[in-house]
Amino acid sequence: MSVRVAFATAPPEVVADHDTDRALHVRACAAAGIELEHPVWSDPTVDWASFDLVVVRATWDYLSHLHRFVDWLSEVERVATLANPAPVITWNLDKRYLLDLDAAGVPIVPSRVCTQRDEAADALAAVHGEVVVKPVVSAGSRLTGRFGPADPAASRLAGTILDEGTPVLVQPAVASVAVSGEVSTLIFGGQVSHTVRKGPLLALGGGLVGDSYVERLAPETLGRRSRRLVEATSAAVADLVAARFEVGAPLLYARVDMVVLDDGTEAVLEVELAEPSFFLDTVPAAAGRFAAEVARRASRPARP
Repeated sequence: MSVRVAFATAPPEVVADHDTDRALHVRACAAAGIELEHPVWSDPTVDWASFDLVVVRATWDYLSHLHRFVDWLSEVERVATLANPAPVITWNLDKRYLLDLDAAGVPIVPSRVCTQRDEAADALAAVHGEVVVKPVVSAGSRLTGRFGPADPAASRLAGTILDEGTPVLVQPAVASVAVSGEVSTLIFGGQVSHTVRKGPLLALGGGLVGDSYVERLAPETLGRRSRRLVEATSAAVADLVAARFEVGAPLLYARVDMVVLDDGTEAVLEVELAEPSFFLDTVPAAAGRFAAEVARRASRPARP
């Protein structure tokens, strides 16, 4: 018997042709006996309770409707099984979760959160070299910039972010990222699925490489040291969400983004638990692995 699954998404004019995972999801889910639909998360006519599983996938307009989106997560979870769980996604939308990972012993890119202009000025002055400035709630490199030492544009960007009512995250720019990018590993149901390398995105001076947001991707083999970091990070996330939100089962999906620091050690740049790209067009076989995990979860007995 097939199961009915919703991959919640943004309106078509937002998603356009940017959801490069969708076609592979459709084929893999059909092969796994899943009746897959892509309803818009903000559509009030959708009966979320009618689905065996609701998966947050391409809800890319949430930044423009953040409070409404957080409320929607909770509303859906009251009537259906939501993946990932609502409190986990809400926690992960704010990059201050990195400080929780740091406290749990996960090596992260050094990060300082600032809520006032003088705090931001101190944080920027404390970075000796290039610096990255971004909001604690952001996606797609929005209001994110990489700047040279003492570049006044970094302070201006921090001020712009604070004027929006959002705290600022200040980090030293990792030199290797500008050369070789970062490595992203996807985890499905607690198991490592695949890894890709993403080319550099941020140009020096606050812009984007090539003046547009284009992810340059290539399959990557996960080395032994990197795998240990991914597994340790996954375990730390599991412990945190279990303690805070009483989420015991492995999350449906997670993406761990890693970089090589100047001293040669690896650190976590991001852990995406909300709606990350899976880069399935780069590693197509991974679509079947994700569909199999979705089918397993959708086939579980309905929640009381």
